This record gives sequence, C-alpha cells and structure tokens, in this order.
Amino acid sequence: MDYLARLESHADALLDSALRDLNAAVPGCPGWDCRRLVSHVSRLYTVTARHLPRGTTAEPERVPAPPRDDTELTAYYRKAVADVLAALRDVDPATPAWTFTAHITPGLASFWPRRLANETLVHAWDAASAFGEPSEFVPEQAADAVDEVLTLLLPAARVVGISPPGEGTAHVHLTDIPGEWLVRFAGPAATVTTEHAKGDAALRGPAGPVLLALWGRLDPADPGPRGGGLTAFGEADLLRALQCGR
Repeated sequence: MDYLARLESHADALLDSALRDLNAAVPGCPGWDCRRLVSHVSRLYTVTARHLPRGTTAEPERVPAPPRDDTELTAYYRKAVADVLAALRDVDPATPAWTFTAHITPGLASFWPRRLANETLVHAWDAASAFGEPSEFVPEQAADAVDEVLTLLLPAARVVGISPPGEGTAHVHLTDIPGEWLVRFAGPAATVTTEHAKGDAALRGPAGPVLLALWGRLDPADPGPRGGGLTAFGEADLLRALQCGR
C-alpha cells in the first residue's frame, strides 16, 4: 500500500473540507472545531517531520501551537504536510525513531507512514462530517487501519492504562473484505490473533464503519444512524474496550 500517496490525498481532503468553515463543530471530536482539528493534525506532522531525521528513539520535543489566524494556519498546515512527506521519503525505514508503541514493537521510522496515513484518513472523515458529508472509505485501507488499531494501538494503550477497561475476549469480523481478529483482554494486556473464533463480545460490519467504531465515531449498540449499520453482540464493556484513538 502506498501510504505516502494516501497520506497526501487525505491531508488535502481534510483541509479542503475544513476551510469551508474553520469554526464548524466536529461531531466526532466533541468540543473541537475544524480549526482545532487542522491544528492538531498539522502539529502531529510537524513533530514527526522534525524527529524522524534525528535517528533516535528519544521522545521528541514539543512544538509550539500553530497560529490561529485562518491564513497563517492554512499556510502552517500546508508546510507541515510538505515537510512530513519529505521526511518520510528521505528517512530509511530501518532508522531508529520514537514511537508511542515502542514498549511492544521496535521503534523504527517504518512505523510512521502507516500511522499518519491512517490517522489522516479518520480525520479527513471528521472534517467532512462537520458539514454533513462524511467521506467514503476504500475497504482495503479501512481494513488496514482496523488491523493497526487492533494489533498496535490498542495493545499499546492497554499497557499504559489509557484504553477503556474490560476483561474477556472480543471478536471483530469485517463483512466487505477479508478480516477477522480475536482480542483477548487480561489485565494490562490485549493479545490479538487473526482468526475466526467466538468471543464474549463481537463486532461485525464493513471495514469503514468498524474502523469508525474503534475510533469512537460510531456506537455499534445504536440501532439508528449513529450505529452505522454495524452488528454488535455480547458484553458492552468489551465493545467499549476495543475503542482506541481520538
């Protein structure tokens, strides 16, 4: 998968949507408007562009908040996109790099193209949703993003205690593209295998809505539009435990 091409495409789509009204509320991120969404993403790009060339797993320094002025923020965002794409192209994927999953996987620059492409995919959806026009997901990328959440982000969040609590097993099954995972929650661990198995809870549906449920954008227990047509079974706390990300 060409993560850099997807990152660039979704970054452009995010800004195009947000510039319709930077003060518009973002439903998927309560308390946020499009200005804060653009600021959040551009700050992530800037930090990544600066720390990747260092070749170290040491945590990067924080960067100042982006400007709030519409024109200045737009220019800051566009520069951040260009800078992070250049860094991701130039840095050897095997270069040591800081990641927030280093306690479960090696800290390497190869982590970041996928991470940023999938982060931007969700946030482009957020920006479009601010105007009632949520974007459609390509099933292959949505499935890849689901796999990233379940195999990397969720276990990392569980270890440091920032994911919702729950003990037991949860099965996730995609219906529009191959993809099945069984998540075993036990204390601070979330162990994930790719298999068909019965869990104490189950989440089933197309890759795009499943991804949005894992990011807390959809509620699979809601029979209405907020549920996104997903099917959920079993223990509600385990379904909540699957959520990871803002």
